[in-house]
Amino acid sequence: MTKPVVFLSQPIHPAGIALLKAHCEVIEGIYYPTASDAEVEAALARADAVVIRSMPIGADRQDKAPHLKVIAKHGAGIDMIDIPAATARGIVVANSGDANAFAVAQHAVTLMLATQRRIVFIDRMIRDGGYQQREKVGTRLGDLWETTVGLVGLGNIGRHVAEMVSGFRARVIALDPGVSSEAMAAIGVEKIDDLLTLLSRSDSVSLHVPLTPGTRHLIGAAELKAMKPNAVLINTSRGGIIDEAALIAALDAGEIVGAGLDVLEHEPPSADEPLFAHDKVILSPHIGGGSEVALQKTALAAAEAVLAVLAGKRPAYLLNDAVLATARIALPA
Repeated sequence: MTKPVVFLSQPIHPAGIALLKAHCEVIEGIYYPTASDAEVEAALARADAVVIRSMPIGADRQDKAPHLKVIAKHGAGIDMIDIPAATARGIVVANSGDANAFAVAQHAVTLMLATQRRIVFIDRMIRDGGYQQREKVGTRLGDLWETTVGLVGLGNIGRHVAEMVSGFRARVIALDPGVSSEAMAAIGVEKIDDLLTLLSRSDSVSLHVPLTPGTRHLIGAAELKAMKPNAVLINTSRGGIIDEAALIAALDAGEIVGAGLDVLEHEPPSADEPLFAHDKVILSPHIGGGSEVALQKTALAAAEAVLAVLAGKRPAYLLNDAVLATARIALPA
C-alpha cells in the first residue's frame, strides 16, 4: 500500500519527524527559504500534507498541490496561510494549539524583566570598564514587583504571562473582547475595554494577538504616546503589530523607556535594520517558542494533526470548520 506523502517545508523536532515517518513518506531537505521555487513546487505536487513553520502558502502554492489534504502549522501563528483559499480548495488547516504557549510566555516575561532591569546595557557597561557607574544605573532600573502589567490579548500565552507576573505581585489588566470580565476576574485579571486606557495604566505592556488586517500597526504613534514614560513594550506575537518607525521615534523622544522584541516586521531583517542600532531595544530572533520541550511538543502536535486528517479524523486544532463539507478527504463534522 502506498504511503501518503508529507512535505516538511522547514525542519522540525526529530520526535515529530519520527512520528510522521512511522506512517508516511516524508520529503525533507527542501527547506524554505533556501530551496528554489521549482523544488518547493515539485514537493507540493506530490504532497498529501505539508507542515509549515514560516513558509507562506497562499492560493498560488496551494494550486501547485493537487493532492494536498491538510496544511499543518508548526506553532500557533497563521498569518502565512491563506485559509479562505484553502477552504475553497477543500484543504484542512490546523495548527499546534497551545503546544508552545508556556515557552513563549516565559520568553515574554524574560524580555519584560531584561528590559525593565536594563540587563543588556548593564552587561555591556561592565565589559567596557564601567563597573563604578553601578550606583547611577541602579536608580534607573524598573520593576515588575508591584507594578501594572497590561496584556493585549488573553489567550493561551497571555494567560500564562498573567500567572507568571502575579508571582511578582504585579497587577494584571487585559484587553481581549473574546474574554468576559468574569473569566478574567477568575484568574485575577482586570478587564479593560479600551486600548489607550490599558496603555496609559501599564508599566509593562505585552502583546499577544495574531497578525490580521485589524491588528497590523495596532501600536502606532498615538498608542505609544499614551504609554507611561517609564513603561516598556514587549512583543512575542508578530512584528507587524507594531509600527516600528513610530516605536523608534517614541524611544528617541523618551515617550517609553524601552522595548523587548522577539519578532520584527520584516523577517529575516536587513543588515541595516534601524532597531539594531538602538540601545533601548532588546532583540531576539523569533525564538520565543524555541525551547527543547516546546519544539518537541509543537512538532508532535503538528504531526498528530497531519496523521489525524489522513486517517479521516478531525484534528485537535482545526482552523477552518467550513472545510468539513467539501474537504478532499472525508472528515466527521
